[in-house]
Amino acid sequence: MNFVRNWGFAAAAAIGMTLGGAALAEHHEDAIYKAVHENSARKDGEAARDSARHPEELLRFFGITPDMTVAEVNPGGGWYSRILGPLLKDKGHYVGLEHHPEEYKEYANYSANLRAYPEKFEEMRDVMGPNAKATWIPAQEGLPVDAGSLDAIIIVRALHNWHRRNFFDRGMEQAHAMLKSGGVMGVVQHRMPESFEGDRDAAAGKGRWKQSDLVAAIEAHGFKLVEASEMNANPKDEANYEKGVWTLPPVYALGETDRAKYEAIGESDRMTLKFVKVD
Repeated sequence: MNFVRNWGFAAAAAIGMTLGGAALAEHHEDAIYKAVHENSARKDGEAARDSARHPEELLRFFGITPDMTVAEVNPGGGWYSRILGPLLKDKGHYVGLEHHPEEYKEYANYSANLRAYPEKFEEMRDVMGPNAKATWIPAQEGLPVDAGSLDAIIIVRALHNWHRRNFFDRGMEQAHAMLKSGGVMGVVQHRMPESFEGDRDAAAGKGRWKQSDLVAAIEAHGFKLVEASEMNANPKDEANYEKGVWTLPPVYALGETDRAKYEAIGESDRMTLKFVKVD
C-alpha cells in the first residue's frame, strides 16, 4: 500500500500564500527551531532523545505553526508539552488531553495520577501560557473542548492503549468532532510488521499496530491519510519481543538481561502519519 499522498505539497503552497509566503514560513520555522533547540523549559537530558523522536522535523511535517490551537494526547511527563507550550503560548493555544482516569479506574495509583493532571499542569502554567488548557480524553460527557476548535491533534505512541482500554472508537469520534474541517491529526505509533500473523489485540498487547490496520481504523472515523514519513523508522527493531515494545529503551522491561543488545537496537520502529479531517 502506498501511504504517501501529494496533498502535503499543495497544502504547503496554500499555506505559504495565505500567510504571506517565504518570510512568514521562515518565521514559523525559526519558532519551531527555538522551541526545540533554544528552550530553557526543557529538562536536562530531554534533548538526548531528539535523535530518536525528531521533534523539529515532526512539527514541520504535521504543519504546526505558532498561531494554531494544538492538542497533545497523553502528554504524560510533558516531554512534548515543554516544546509545544513555548511554541504556542504567545499566538496560539495548547490543549493537553491526558487519558481519562475513569478508563483506568481498576489501576488505582495510575488513575489517581491521571486525575491529578490538571493540577500538575498548573505548575507549568508559566511555560504553557495563559490560554493553555488541561483536560482528558475521552470525555465522559460531551467533548473535552468545543467542537471545531482545534487546528491539530498530535497523538504520540498512545493508540495501542486506546485499543487495549477499549476507547479507540470513542476517542476517534471525539477527536474528529473537536477538529476544524481540514484539521490535522498527527500520529506517531510503534509499528508492527505487516508480516505479523497475530490480530489487532495481539499487536496492541505488544504496544504496536500494523500500519495498514491503523490507517484503515482511523480513516473509518472520518479522516484521510495525506502523507507518511519514515523519520522515526528503525530497521534494527525486531518488533515481536516477548515483553513487547517495552523491551527496548527507554523502558528496558528485561532489566539488565541483554541490555547492551537492546540499547544497540535503540527505540522502537515507528510510523509517522499525517491525517486530515474530512466532512
